[in-house]
Amino acid sequence: MSRRHVQLGVAAIATAALGIFVVAHVAHAGSEPTRVVSAIDLVNEVPFDHSIHAGKYGIPCLDCHVYADKSAVAGLPSGRKCMGCHKFIAKEDPIVARLAARVAAGQPLRWVRVFAVPDFIYFSHRMHIRKQVECRECHGDMAANKTITQDQPFTMGRCLACHAERGATHDCLGCHK
Repeated sequence: MSRRHVQLGVAAIATAALGIFVVAHVAHAGSEPTRVVSAIDLVNEVPFDHSIHAGKYGIPCLDCHVYADKSAVAGLPSGRKCMGCHKFIAKEDPIVARLAARVAAGQPLRWVRVFAVPDFIYFSHRMHIRKQVECRECHGDMAANKTITQDQPFTMGRCLACHAERGATHDCLGCHK
């Protein structure tokens, strides 16, 4: 499984340290083949593959990120939302079985945040969707990605270039808190 790059400051360091601890213990656990366990694996215990969902099956972003057109945040699907399909589809897959077990136990899914802007920035998914900005313009082609990385940083220059191209606000208070 490829590793994702996560920019979460102290939380990322703590998670990585925990991952290194587990890798060291898994490597010495016995005669079974060593499987490298990353910090991402520990938090995303139910890995999600966009290339299957958005790619192969063409599921639109808003089907899972249901708040993106209604609020500032896109939101992440709950395990119950995932099980809406997976109670019928690929239910014998070990990852789906892990998902089903977490949902049955009433345990929430935990995900590592990949995309983030600084706290002093106000970003509204709703406003961008209303202006018909495609998700891929900021997030890249999720349908082609098995794992998600933030390949291009969200910089002021990048945002201002897009705003200039679309005739959007350049007022500082439009984006800065």
